[in-house]
Amino acid sequence: MNTIVACATGLDPSALAVIRLSGAKALSIARSLCGPQALTKDRYFELVRVGDQIGTLDRCLAVAFFAPRSFTGEDIVEFHLHGGPGLVQAVINACLAHGAREAEPGEFTRRAYLAGKLDLVEAEAIAVRATAATERAARLAEAGVAGRLSAFARRLEVELTGLRAQVEGWLDFDPEELDESYLSPLVGALITAGDRLHNAAAIGSRSLPLFEAPIVLLSGPVNAGKSSLFNMIAGDDRALVSDEAGTTRDWLEVTISLASGVIRLRDSAGIREATGAVEAAGIQRAHALRQEADLVLWCSPANTPTKAPDQALLLCTKSDQGRGPGLAVSSHTGEGINELLETLNVTLFAQFAADSETGVATSRRQINRLEFAAQATHSAATQMQDQCPELAAADLRAACDALSDLTGAQEPDELMLDALFGQFCLGK
Repeated sequence: MNTIVACATGLDPSALAVIRLSGAKALSIARSLCGPQALTKDRYFELVRVGDQIGTLDRCLAVAFFAPRSFTGEDIVEFHLHGGPGLVQAVINACLAHGAREAEPGEFTRRAYLAGKLDLVEAEAIAVRATAATERAARLAEAGVAGRLSAFARRLEVELTGLRAQVEGWLDFDPEELDESYLSPLVGALITAGDRLHNAAAIGSRSLPLFEAPIVLLSGPVNAGKSSLFNMIAGDDRALVSDEAGTTRDWLEVTISLASGVIRLRDSAGIREATGAVEAAGIQRAHALRQEADLVLWCSPANTPTKAPDQALLLCTKSDQGRGPGLAVSSHTGEGINELLETLNVTLFAQFAADSETGVATSRRQINRLEFAAQATHSAATQMQDQCPELAAADLRAACDALSDLTGAQEPDELMLDALFGQFCLGK
């Protein structure tokens, strides 16, 4: 494979930056920049002068990780240099001039996966850790890197394979010959395994807001104070506010940090019979946004209360003008804003509970694979109760395949890998 280069710390101005090279030519390219006598020891930091054909660019630390004892399994060189964007780009350009190419997002971790240094669960945990917005998310992501969920999946796959062998042993018998004294423990083991898988998927679903900022949508009728509330929570006049009904046509989004996690707060057009094509398009988009939202805040003004849709949290907006059903909030006086933020924090993040056996699924892909395996295992138990061992065996094969997909033990296709690693930042 080509030798790749990227800045692992981003191109924003900073005190320090780390540039990473990986590939067969990593050492030769690095020595072209800092001298032929440099980087002869494995895992040894040394002070070097990095330069191009014009002259010295920086005095910095450099370290080499020799293959195969490196993150990617290839030769790796890291330059720890000063963090000016111009300097960082100049060093990257020098590496490119000597035969490297710019890395794609997540390519270093993808190479580590392909080299067998980590599985897909551990790879996804690295991406989560790099973007963790809270201490709790970072600690849970570290548990993923440590392989707790992977180990759980492998144990269950071995267990289900053993149960499948027992099920397939029944294929040589007539249904009437199935002895209940042997069948009941087998069904019980299948149900228990399915329950453990379902529990792992449920824990992942409850904890997902820690890793994927949930979408909270402000919705409701026109002139309900949605945009004013959006600005109050955002701490900035992001949305235009007017007494004229229907002024919000498009939607806005801002990231808000709560005590336990981060949310994406959205403002949307007011719901009513549209008076024009542009407003109609905005209202149609507002309905679509409700389908995407993890939580809808239905804004019902105190002077003209309305009924909230199912599953929405009812807010009594403009509470300085009166009282109505729902949590009272006022963008004018600030009443109820802190209570609303605490309610959001509890509603979205307080359901999480870690499991010492399973670890925590950190992506929807992982949760989907766990839930599929759980359903297939429970289906196998039902098929055995119905004396259909051939169908039970097929269900257990599907469950084992899902667990192999989870960790990447069963080789995934390139499109799936592109989608997964494309979510990573450069240099990871």
